[in-house]
Formats: sequence, structure tokens, C-alpha cells
Amino acid sequence: MFRYMFLKSPKTCVNLKVFSVNLTQSSAENINDDKYKFLSEEHIAEAVKLSPALFTVPLEKWRTAHETFLNHGLSTQNFLQIATGNPKVLMRSPKKVIEALEFWRTCQFGEYFLFLLITKYPELLDVNDQQKLLRHISFLKSYVNTDKNVWKLLMTCPSLMQDSVKNIEARMSYFKDVMALEIPEVIKSEALTKPLEEIKCRHIFMKRLCLFKPRPKKVDPDEFTDNPRLYKITDTSDKTFATKICHVTAEEYESFKILFHREMQRKEEENENEDLLSDDDGN
Repeated sequence: MFRYMFLKSPKTCVNLKVFSVNLTQSSAENINDDKYKFLSEEHIAEAVKLSPALFTVPLEKWRTAHETFLNHGLSTQNFLQIATGNPKVLMRSPKKVIEALEFWRTCQFGEYFLFLLITKYPELLDVNDQQKLLRHISFLKSYVNTDKNVWKLLMTCPSLMQDSVKNIEARMSYFKDVMALEIPEVIKSEALTKPLEEIKCRHIFMKRLCLFKPRPKKVDPDEFTDNPRLYKITDTSDKTFATKICHVTAEEYESFKILFHREMQRKEEENENEDLLSDDDGN
């Protein structure tokens, strides 16, 4: 059945095992490899192996989508990474695909960096509102200062595109105002995608163990600190955080999490009661 699904492009000699490894990487050195200049039978077969949802995609859709991406500067390998990561893209009209690419181009990352981003996270091509995209990018830029830093942030935390401004602001404020961290350190971690309560829990746990000391505001941000890097605090499992970063048992940290959650609930209830009393006084 497959022979009717393949494009009649020139075949290339492809080792499927090698292709599988290359396809799941965004290595710049592979992007312009000669063996990816054409979309071949082997390419599609391996793509279907990696993403079975592609099995039902008609031949004409493969051809049209491939041609559309190539006409807009992406390589065959880029296209295959996008197809396996987001099969729905192949079923869209060329107009919709081009529209999404143009939306992202307005973010000023540069072609090379944009292609790295969308091949690593093809779901970003689901964007359908340019103004909403630009507002969100501008909001992120207001915190991280440059287009390049926004790109770095999205390469680490693509889910920020679906997150609310309120949630991101709350986390960013905590990092800057409470933990006294600099933006470059935040960008190098996945911390902005973590629940704020989890961030607070780990930070406070370390403070109580005297393992984290906020920098004075006037201190040179490049000055050495004994504090663990943010990515070590937030981008690890509970067990690794407890045993490798805090040097306690996983059970000790688990017990603290339970107590911390209760503490947060109690404070929340106290705040709600204060609000009710304030309303009563106003009446």
C-alpha cells in the first residue's frame, strides 16, 4: 500500500536508523545534508514509523506541504521534523502554513533561529492570531529585554506561548523580587513553566536549610554566590532536588511539602477572612 503513498521524487540512499536519529535532532550541521534535498520513499516511511498518525496523510498532501515549506526556506529535514512533531500541519492549506510562518517571522528572531525553534517545537505553527502572538512576544520581551532572549526563553519553555500573562508575571516577580535573580539565569532554566507554589516550596525549603541566601540588591550580579543555579532548583525531580541539591532524604522533603501546602492554605484562609472583615467594616 505504501508504494502509492510516496512522492515520485528522486530516491536517495538513506539508512533508516541513521535517519531516525537525525530526524529527532535539530543539529544545524545536518540541516543542509545532501540526502535531504529531496523527499523520498524512505523519508516518508521513517516519518510514519516515528509518527503513525501520518499513515493516513494522502500523497498529494505530502507533496504540497513539502513544496510549501521548501519554498519558504526550510529544508526537507526541517519539513520532516515538523511533520512528525505536528502531523496536522500536513493537512493545512499552503495559505495557512505560509500565514503561520509569516506570523512568526514578524517576531524578528531571524530565519536561522526561527527555523530551529519551529522544527524543535512544531506545535508553535498552530498559531492563528498574529496580534495575539505579537502581544505575547512583546510581553516576554518586556522582561527579558531582547528578541534573542525571547528566542532563548522559548527554546527552553515553549509552553509559555499558552500560559497566561498573570501566571508568568507572578513567577517572574518572585524570581526578581524575592529570589533576587538576574534574567540570564531565569532564561537558562525551565523555571517559568513550573507552578508558582512548587517554586516557592523549593525556595523556602532551601532558605530554611540555609542553602539559599538572596543577593543584596546593590551587589554586582556577576559576583560569585554559593546559591545553586536556578535550573538545579527547578528543573529536577523531587528526589534529585532533595538528595543532590539539598542533601536530605526524599522523605524529609516530602514531609516538608505537606507542611508547606498546609501553611499556604492557612495563609490563604487568613487573607480571605481579612478581606471579609474589611468588607464588613466598609458597610
